[in-house]
Amino acid sequence: MGYKFQHKIKSAKEFEAQGKYLHAIQVYQLLIDEFPEFHESYINLADIYQLKGKKKSAEKILKLILDRQPDNYEIKLYYIQFLMHNKKWDEALNLLLSLSIEDPFASYLTGYCYFYLNNYELAKVHLLGFIISDEEPELIHEAYLILAKLELELNKYENALKYAKKAEVMYDDDWELQLIIAKIYYYLKMYTHSSDSINRGIELNKKEAVLYEWAGKINLNLDNYNKAKKYFEKHIDLKDDITSNDYIYIADAYLKSGKLIEALNFYNTAIKLDPKNKLALEGKGKTNDLLNNKLASDV
Repeated sequence: MGYKFQHKIKSAKEFEAQGKYLHAIQVYQLLIDEFPEFHESYINLADIYQLKGKKKSAEKILKLILDRQPDNYEIKLYYIQFLMHNKKWDEALNLLLSLSIEDPFASYLTGYCYFYLNNYELAKVHLLGFIISDEEPELIHEAYLILAKLELELNKYENALKYAKKAEVMYDDDWELQLIIAKIYYYLKMYTHSSDSINRGIELNKKEAVLYEWAGKINLNLDNYNKAKKYFEKHIDLKDDITSNDYIYIADAYLKSGKLIEALNFYNTAIKLDPKNKLALEGKGKTNDLLNNKLASDV
């Protein structure tokens, strides 16, 4: 039976590799009917459904194998990660807390869920517990990264920097980590250090809009107004969903550089997107006052 199963599942995997997902799905479904005790078919089929955007079908298959093998720890962990991937943090956490086996990886997942549920103290407990275990460096890096994020959320910038630097020792080519470090230095008003980190992040990923947003904000505080404008413009070019605040950034850069007409145009654009945007309205009012004062002094 094992040989027959392995032969058929090899065929299904070959269909997957060729992009023939419909054929692969058919084979996996047949395998589940013929060999319901082998969980590999369920997992592979769920993966295809996930890949094709059929989340409900994937969840249905995973629930089926869980019903058939309720004590299978590996299946439970896989299903938990499926729930987390689909941002079902409460469901994932409830399952994690029901596990009776002490597993460092489960501690990591638990901390991850608590973080996204904004329970930072419990997230910290589980992540620090995971870090002292002898796990693979990539996951330790991720744990330090989450710790840096949660300390940043709590405005504990020194703690955030400590964890971010520990993560950086393990992986210094992570653009998101460089962004976090840039944010920490920004809030510590260490703008030159912040600029170094954000530039490093941009070197690592030139297509991530949020990096240019922060590069603009940092350069505004360094009085590099022309650089700030270019970064904010690049941010808008790359961003899918442009908001009123995005135009306020550019308007502020023009205002600080003394280009009042340009600033006014961008504040007006921001107000068109959100007529109640307080910052845009205040910026427009300030710019109009400066323009009126300038006209009066020229008379």
